[in-house]
Amino acid sequence: ISVLYNLATFCVLSLTSALTVHVLGNVTVVGNLLLSRLLFGSHLSGLSYLGIGLTLAGMFMYHQPDLIAARWAARPGRGPPHRE
Repeated sequence: ISVLYNLATFCVLSLTSALTVHVLGNVTVVGNLLLSRLLFGSHLSGLSYLGIGLTLAGMFMYHQPDLIAARWAARPGRGPPHRE
């Protein structure tokens, strides 16, 4: 199984960047935690849920940088710097 995992990682790495592979690795940890909760009834602490939320938020921010930048720029008082 580990040979297949390494081969899949190599294929994904040849198509994307190392950072994308790292982000996907973090998402697999979240998936494992949620599956263990759903299938086996494992107890997850509040800290585990916080980690899941932060991981998913980070993944969203990584994949949607233009949306984040546009929302940040549209905030009141945030615009291009003014020249004097």
